[in-house]
Amino acid sequence: MELIVKGTFDRDISSYTNQYLLEQVQKSFENIKKAKSISQIQNLVKLSEYKIFYRIQIAADYRIGIIIRKDTVWAIRFGHRNTIYKYFP
Repeated sequence: MELIVKGTFDRDISSYTNQYLLEQVQKSFENIKKAKSISQIQNLVKLSEYKIFYRIQIAADYRIGIIIRKDTVWAIRFGHRNTIYKYFP
């Protein structure tokens, strides 16, 4: 699948310095690029009441907010589980 990282994601992730967390995000991106279908993406959960909005769980408390359309994945937001849903979707 094709992965596109939006500017909002870059701004969100730039405030984090935890190397373990950043490595987990990188592994998740590699998993997305290797996946041939949505079902092959690990820790992916569809957000209820939305058709194209999903989230990927990183570590225990962090989430990546993504949009999936056909074979393209947009990484939109990144944050702690308590705050990400204020900005995504």
